[in-house]
Order: sequence, then C-alpha cells, then structure tokens
Amino acid sequence: MQAHGSEPPWEYKMSRIANSWYAIKDVNGFSRGFSSTLAFGALLLMAAGIAIVCVPGCTDQKKVEEKGHIIKAGTVEISRADFAWELEIKQANYPYDIKNRPNEYNAMVLDLVSDLSDEAVLLAAAAAKGIDVSVNELDAAIADFKKDYPEDSFDQMLLERAILYTVWKKRLKKDLVIRKLIMQDLVASQELYPEDMIAFYDRVAGQSESRDNNNLKMMDEKKLLLKLRMEKSQKALGEWLQGLQAGYPVRINREVLSTFLINAEKQ
Repeated sequence: MQAHGSEPPWEYKMSRIANSWYAIKDVNGFSRGFSSTLAFGALLLMAAGIAIVCVPGCTDQKKVEEKGHIIKAGTVEISRADFAWELEIKQANYPYDIKNRPNEYNAMVLDLVSDLSDEAVLLAAAAAKGIDVSVNELDAAIADFKKDYPEDSFDQMLLERAILYTVWKKRLKKDLVIRKLIMQDLVASQELYPEDMIAFYDRVAGQSESRDNNNLKMMDEKKLLLKLRMEKSQKALGEWLQGLQAGYPVRINREVLSTFLINAEKQ
C-alpha cells in the first residue's frame, strides 16, 4: 500500500509482476499486513509506548553489512542488506522529509516488514513445493520487461536509481516464483462446477453484448476458465494464505528491526 506519491513506471511494472496475489487479496478485502502477526505485535508495542529504541541514522552501512537476517520463514531469510534496499526503494515513494515524522516513518518500516513477511511465506512455500523459475524463463521475462525501454534507457533507469542489475534481477526472479506459486497452488486448484460455469458464462456474455457482440466469440475458452478460477481464488485466498502461514511461520529478529526504527521520544 503506497500512502504517498506515485510509483514510477518501472516500479509499477515490477509490482504488477510481483503482486498478482496482492491484487487477489486486496479485492477480497484483506490488508497487506494481514499475514504478519509479529509485525502487528511490534506495532502494538509502539502504540503502547514500549517502542524499540533507535536513533535516526542508525541504519549505517556497517550495521547493514553485518551477518544475520531480519525476517525468516521456512528456509527463506531476508537479510539486513536486502531489507535496507527494499526500504530505500519504498522510501523513494514518500516525502523526502519523512524521517522528521518518526511515527509515519516507523509505520512505513513496519508496513515493509509486513509485506516482506508475506513474501517470505510465499517463497518458503514455493521452495518446499519445488516451484522455481528456470534460466530460460527468467531470461524471457527480462527480455519482455526491456521491451518498454528502447536502446539503453533500461540501464539508464537502473543507474539513476542506483540499483545494481544483479539486485534487480534477483528481485524479478522472486516475483516470478511468487506468481508461479499462485497460479499452480491457488488458482489451478480451484474446482469448477457446471453451475458455476453456466452462471459465469451468462454473466460474461451479458457484459460482452453490452460492449461488442463479437467480444464473446473472440474470447478463448481457456481464458474464460482462467478468469473464473481467478475469481474463485479471491474467495479462497484467506484460507489458503492462513494454511501457508501455519506451515511456514514468520520469525522477525526484533533486535535487527530496532536498527531500522526511529525513537519518537528522542526527536
């Protein structure tokens, strides 16, 4: 959830690839913080005045480079360095002086913790189920991504944002793995019953006739079935995600988290 600013085109495209499941979840009314019990617990501690203390600027390079993780689920760990990079990207969409408002800044950090906790659960589930992205699949996705960037504008975009290509590529692969998990484990598992298909077909036919009589004829049957499964996935998401959370519980290193938070009382 972006509370401030608007995402640049490349971030929007990355979000579109990465957050297929967020789109499903948001339609179903769940917040992006739904899956992170520990992150919510940290937020409650702050609200009660038992804030994890940290002074501004404590996320210096030395601390970021120290070994250790901030979030762990199953076999997936999110390191300090990865979290710092994600935070830098997120902060770019907020007012430049957000650190002058500790409560807002800390809420932004905890929102990122929630998002990355969700991500860790999904990646852990994908790893356990043997879901991965091949080199060819990744190369094809990169080529498709670059189509929107003529000549050297893609490299220039990364340079302007001080993002290493290897880091960007790593993020893209994670996004593709999550999408594959969603499609294989959630969407494909939705059972389609004759009555569902008839009602759905009639509804789509009515919508098509109101726009263009030829639309329905042009729609592929497989695409119609996929669209129906996507709709059913919206209703099944909550239970599916809870099952993943139970199987791959999130653990947050509060000591590491504290190095990314600002103590409002010391402002």
